[in-house]
Amino acid sequence: MQLATAMNLRKAMDEETKRERFASWYSTLPGIPAHEKEIIERSLKYNVWKELIKLFVVYMIFSLVWFFGAGQYDPFESVTGYSLIGKKSVIGVVQEDGESLRLKNPNKGEHVSYTLAELGMDPIKYSYGSRFQTYWEKEKNGEYQLLAVLPEKQVSKIEGLYYGVMGVGYFAILIGGICAFFIRRKRYTGWFLSFYYRLEKFYSEYGVWQKYSVERGYDTVDAIIAYGNENPIYFVNEFSNIHLTKEEVKKKKSKLAMVWLTSIAVMAGIILVISLYVNITSAIECRQNEARTAAVLEKLQNAIDEKTTGLGEKSEYYNYADMIDRARDTFPEEDIYYKLQTTEDYVTIIVTTKKKQNVCFDRYVPVQGSIGDEDTEYKLEIAMVSDAMQPDDILHNYTGILKIK
Repeated sequence: MQLATAMNLRKAMDEETKRERFASWYSTLPGIPAHEKEIIERSLKYNVWKELIKLFVVYMIFSLVWFFGAGQYDPFESVTGYSLIGKKSVIGVVQEDGESLRLKNPNKGEHVSYTLAELGMDPIKYSYGSRFQTYWEKEKNGEYQLLAVLPEKQVSKIEGLYYGVMGVGYFAILIGGICAFFIRRKRYTGWFLSFYYRLEKFYSEYGVWQKYSVERGYDTVDAIIAYGNENPIYFVNEFSNIHLTKEEVKKKKSKLAMVWLTSIAVMAGIILVISLYVNITSAIECRQNEARTAAVLEKLQNAIDEKTTGLGEKSEYYNYADMIDRARDTFPEEDIYYKLQTTEDYVTIIVTTKKKQNVCFDRYVPVQGSIGDEDTEYKLEIAMVSDAMQPDDILHNYTGILKIK
C-alpha cells in the first residue's frame, strides 16, 4: 500500500509539473484567446505545496478552536451538577445483599462499603455485580471528597456520545478542508484536463509523434512545446481549431471513470486482504493463547497438587510452584481466588479473597525457556495492588481457588 501511495503521489506531482510547464509556455504564445490567457495565467499562481500547507494550517487552527471550544464542555455536569472530567475515578461493585456498594476508598487505601441509599441511588434498580463509577475531588488538605456516583453503563453512554461528537467535529473539519482544497484546485487547474485531451488529439492528427517521439525522450507536452516553438503562430491557429467531438468526450469520460473505478476496486481489495489477514492472525493468536494458557494451567495445577517443587530461596527466579507459593503468601489465612492470564511475553496471576480487601497483581516474564514449558524459569516483573480491578471482578470470573493448607 505504501508503494502504491508513493507511485500515486509521484504521478500527481508529474501531472502538476506537466501542467505548470505547459501553462508557462502556452501563456507566452502570440494570438491565444484572451479568456484562455486569463485562465492560464491565473493557474500559474496556484502551487499545490502551498495549498497543502495552507490546508494543514487551517485544519490545525479549526481543530484547536474546536478543542478549546466544544472540547472544554463537561458532559457530566448537566447530569450531576459537577465538572467530573479530570477527577479521580474509582470503580465500585454492588454486593450480594443488593443494597451496598464496595470500592477502594482513595483516602484509606482499602476497600470500604457504602449503602446505595446513602449515595442517593435506588437499590431496586440494581443487583449483585452492578458496577458504578465514583468521582472524587482532592481537597486542599490532601483528602479526597466524594462528588458523584454514576452507573458504569451510563458513564459509557455519556463518554461515547461526547467523544463521538468530538470525533465527528474533527472529521467534519478534515472533510471540509479537503473539499475546499479540491474546489480551489479545480478552480485554478480544472482547465488543463480538457486542454490535455486537445493536445493528445493534435499530437496524433498532426503527426507530432513522428518527429518528437517517446523514443527520443519526448512526452506529449514536451513534444507539443518543441513542435509549437518551430512556428508559434501556425501552432496557435491550428490548435484553436482542435476540439473533441461528443463521442470522443464520452470515451474520455468513460475511460476516466474506469480508471477511478479500478482504483477504488484495487483499494477495496487491499483493505479486504488486510482485514482477512488481521482476522486470520487474530484467530491463530487466540488459539495459540488458549493452548498456552492451558499448558500453564496444567503446570500450576501440578504445583497445587505438590507434584513439583520450587527453585529454592537462593534463586532469584520463579517456576510454577514458586508462583503458587507466592500467591498463597499474599493472603496466608484465607482461601485465594486467582485468575490466570497469559500472552506470548508474560504470565499474570491476579488474586483476591472473599473478604475483598485488595486485588494483588503479579506479572512474570520468562528468562529461560518458553511460556508453558515444564522447566521454564521466570522473573517477577511487576508486583502491585491493583486500583483498577475490584475483588468482584475476580470473584465473578476466577480461574481457580487455592484452599488453605
